[in-house]
Amino acid sequence: MAVTVAAVMLTVGCSTDGTVDSADLTVTPPAVEKSPAPPATGYGALIGLPLSAYGLSEQDDEQLFQVRKALVTHCMKGLGHKGYSGQDMVMVAVEDKEAARPIGAWGYIGARTAKRLGFHPEEAKMPSSDDAKALTAEEEKDSRSCTEKVGKDLPSLADTDGGKLTDLLFGQSFQRVAADSRVATAREQWSTCMTKAGHPADDPEELAAGPWDTPKPTKKEISAATAAESCTASSGLAGVYFAVLAGYQKQLISGNATALNSYQKQVREHTDRAAHLQAEIR
Repeated sequence: MAVTVAAVMLTVGCSTDGTVDSADLTVTPPAVEKSPAPPATGYGALIGLPLSAYGLSEQDDEQLFQVRKALVTHCMKGLGHKGYSGQDMVMVAVEDKEAARPIGAWGYIGARTAKRLGFHPEEAKMPSSDDAKALTAEEEKDSRSCTEKVGKDLPSLADTDGGKLTDLLFGQSFQRVAADSRVATAREQWSTCMTKAGHPADDPEELAAGPWDTPKPTKKEISAATAAESCTASSGLAGVYFAVLAGYQKQLISGNATALNSYQKQVREHTDRAAHLQAEIR
């Protein structure tokens, strides 16, 4: 059945006062194949989106964390804390990609995770530290000081115009996909399936929100989660959602290519500077 959807007017751009404003941009419902293949994981689908190419990658995040840790450690040793090794700086890595973001507006992806966790989040596993002893009050004070200093030498990109623009475009793409008629149809099919499975629900995110406040997933929660996963597959919700989302993002990228390419260049300069700062202290 053909569905006619009116074009959506989005405005995107940067203002002269440093806030991200908008320039007129017409975004139309993107063409997608009839039954798009679902992604293997929600996490992988999110980091594989077109807009995710603009900004820091997982590898960049890891590199910058290690550089900041090295710079703070160097600063601390310079202040006389010879035993400091960055033990108060930890980065929690995503080990199980399926369990990282199994559920969202796209439904539930991951049968193994549904059976194991239900709607409970995966418990973060903190990495072991080279030195687990707590910092002294003086070490904590100097660690904060060194962290602030490193933050000035290697500031976050989140507050740059490029970072704000990317966040804005992500938000607009999520709004567009939520209102898309094809996604709405798949979501209705998902809801009908959930009702037949004995777990009435109109929206995957509302279902996930619970309340599921028990320490461990209950049988009812596991049953609802496995039904959500099964209904996501049968309705094709995840495949449609991410295909349509990617289509909207490609249009937004095309309409903001100059600004986004400039931001991408800024990201590379940022990671190059990080490598240079690390080399200086070796």
